[in-house]
Amino acid sequence: MHRKMLPMALLDACEGDEIEGRTRLQKLVFLMEQELEEDPEASLDSSDYNFIPYDYGPFSKKLYDDLDSLEDSQLIEVEEEDMEDGKVKYNYRLTDQGRKWVKDQQADSSAESARSLAKTLAEKYDEMVLSDLIDEVYAEYPEYAKNSVW
Repeated sequence: MHRKMLPMALLDACEGDEIEGRTRLQKLVFLMEQELEEDPEASLDSSDYNFIPYDYGPFSKKLYDDLDSLEDSQLIEVEEEDMEDGKVKYNYRLTDQGRKWVKDQQADSSAESARSLAKTLAEKYDEMVLSDLIDEVYAEYPEYAKNSVW
C-alpha cells in the first residue's frame, strides 16, 4: 500500500469526508502509521512519513508534500479558513474522484487494513478537541513532545 492511502482512508472515514486542520491531520496520520507498523499485513510499499518531534508533536514534511500531490490530482480539496487570531486553518476534504480512488483500493488487503484502522481512529478522535488529541499523543509517545511549544 502506498503511504498516500493513510490520509485518504482517514478522510474517507471521518464525518463528511473531511478533517479540519493540518495539526489534527498530522496527528491522525501519525497514530495510524504507528498502529500499522505493528500489522504485518499492512506494510507500506513506499517509505513511511518519517515523523519528527516538532512544535505540536509528530510532524512530517512528506505528508504535506503528499497532500499537495493529492490536491493537484483532484483527489482532495483544501479549504483555507481565516481565523480570528490571524492564522489560517486548512480543512481537507475528499472529492468524488478521491472517494472513488479509496474504493478502488479495496482489492488490496493492506489498504483494507488501513481503511478499517482509519474508521476506528475516526470514531475515537474525529470529534475530540485538538488540545486533547495532542495531549493524548504526547502521553502515548512522549519522545515526540520534546520540541513542543504546547
